Amino acid sequence: MIKNIINSILKKFNSVSLLKRATILGKVDFLKISSIVLFDGSTKEDIVLGDNCRMYGTLMSQNNGKIIIKENVKIGGATIIGAVNSITIGKGTALADNIRIYDNNNHPVNPEDRKIMYASSWDSDLRNWKHSDSAPIVIGENVWIGQFVRINKGVTIGDNSVIAACSVVTKNVPSNTIVAGNPAKVVKENIDQLPRKFV
Repeated sequence: MIKNIINSILKKFNSVSLLKRATILGKVDFLKISSIVLFDGSTKEDIVLGDNCRMYGTLMSQNNGKIIIKENVKIGGATIIGAVNSITIGKGTALADNIRIYDNNNHPVNPEDRKIMYASSWDSDLRNWKHSDSAPIVIGENVWIGQFVRINKGVTIGDNSVIAACSVVTKNVPSNTIVAGNPAKVVKENIDQLPRKFV
């Protein structure tokens, strides 16, 4: 019982802290291990969480990167979403645990640039994501994303799709498909035509 009371207090304290780092459009359920990180000029306006979201992971905005999460989205534990450009997640989408979604490379690709970056101090501006290639990510509505998935910059995932566990998404995913593998490829189409389970 004491453990439950302590967990409840910690969850409430963390929720109040997180409310100062994002724009909240309704009720959001934060797990006590959730985190929101703003750096290199980002503000709470750069991260928007819609109504009835469950946020159990980490959101990171750098250099005013936008993270827009629509209503009824679940973000699983140990999932990290990092933006220097923009990431949009449509309503009703579910993200499992341990997913990585970055709209950037996290570092320059040219080896000489990386040498300069690595020679700089740990808090140097040269280590910021704004010096890497980036492109927006758009994840549609009612998408199901399995554990340990990686979604790379510039990808659009269509509505109602399923991203199988451990997949690496490097290209656009059509609506109503299942993709799997590294790199992820379509393994099933027209899943909206499959027999219903709930009628």
